[in-house]
Amino acid sequence: MPFYRYACESCGETFRELHLNGDTAPVVCPVCGGRETRRLLPRIGVLYKGSGYYTTDYRKKRSTTSDKGDAKAKDSAD
Repeated sequence: MPFYRYACESCGETFRELHLNGDTAPVVCPVCGGRETRRLLPRIGVLYKGSGYYTTDYRKKRSTTSDKGDAKAKDSAD
């Protein structure tokens, strides 16, 4: 049994209405009694975390083989 948000076309009032399962009764504005209402989109909170929005931003960075090779060459040079 969700609540839906509506806006009245006559007076511009926004209000919430509880809908029961299978309820097909027309929605009436509680302020002016108008039947010309439209359902509004739900408000959804969005939370962005991290520096980016791609899957590559969250992957662990692998060490490259060239770094290991440079360290070995440096040790053998000494």
